[in-house]
Amino acid sequence: MGELKGVVIAPLLFAVLVTYLLSPLVNYLQKQKIPRPLGILIIYLFLAALILLFALNLLPTLQDELQDLVASLPTYTQKLTNFIEYLEGNYQRFNLPANIRQALNENLTQLQKSLTANLEKLPQYLVAFFCHAFALLLVPLYVFYLLRDHVLLKKRLLAIIPPSFRQNARDALQEIDQTLGAYIRGIFIVSFSVGAMIYLGLLFFGVKFALFFGIINALTNIIPYFGPLIGAFPVAAVVLLQSPALIWRVVLWIMLVQQIESQFISPQVFGRSLGFHPLTIIIALLLGGIYMGFLGLVVIIPLLAILRTIFLHFYPLIKHVILENNRKK
Repeated sequence: MGELKGVVIAPLLFAVLVTYLLSPLVNYLQKQKIPRPLGILIIYLFLAALILLFALNLLPTLQDELQDLVASLPTYTQKLTNFIEYLEGNYQRFNLPANIRQALNENLTQLQKSLTANLEKLPQYLVAFFCHAFALLLVPLYVFYLLRDHVLLKKRLLAIIPPSFRQNARDALQEIDQTLGAYIRGIFIVSFSVGAMIYLGLLFFGVKFALFFGIINALTNIIPYFGPLIGAFPVAAVVLLQSPALIWRVVLWIMLVQQIESQFISPQVFGRSLGFHPLTIIIALLLGGIYMGFLGLVVIIPLLAILRTIFLHFYPLIKHVILENNRKK
């Protein structure tokens, strides 16, 4: 199941995301009398040029940062161990009850082992990521056919639905298409903006691994509520180990970026939210993370929006059919 998710499901979901991002551009070129397949190829060439530009300018920096980060892990691990031992020595000076002292000892020991183990496994995580990255080669192929044949795919999907439900399905698909398109494009703009601001701020403060942490914050910002916290934690941890004097400046900068994002960028980009209560989103994120990992954190909110749209469009019809059947009986 893990291999299926990594090789088939994840690339297909990523292809759907890319399709929604590129669809307005393809539609625009089609309105300019450019055939849809040719418009897709033009966009591919443009994206290839951007990727090449990134590879020539930023990829060497990112590679150097990753190598430096891996080389610095033993030093950071030792500093972290010393810090935990310092905390342990300080709280033991207080006259705490024996059971509380024992619980703190056990938790600190467990925390130290967990953090050390995860820091040491970071190179393995990176290797595993790049080993599965070959599956991303399928994404351009998926995206091409989704962009070229989206009308045909919708017609075939509607054809298998009973005629009495077909109009409801057509309306639901149109609403899902508009909602997901706006949400995905908005998330991309917001995440890119946050990642760029975090990168520039860390670069200004002279923090190591600024590009790497900018990318991490752009990716984690996709996750509502928890994303900014997840992205900020490794930045704060490394800055604390690298240069404690910078920690407050970096933390304040991250908070300022999040305020700019929440107060100015997101309202302009999204216009309106998906309409879910915050508690609903938190529960959905917890369930998505438990059952699907990071992928679940990313897709659970759009999936919830799809299910809600389907329910709103089909529930009245299903209820009507059930009532009619009960009357005939």
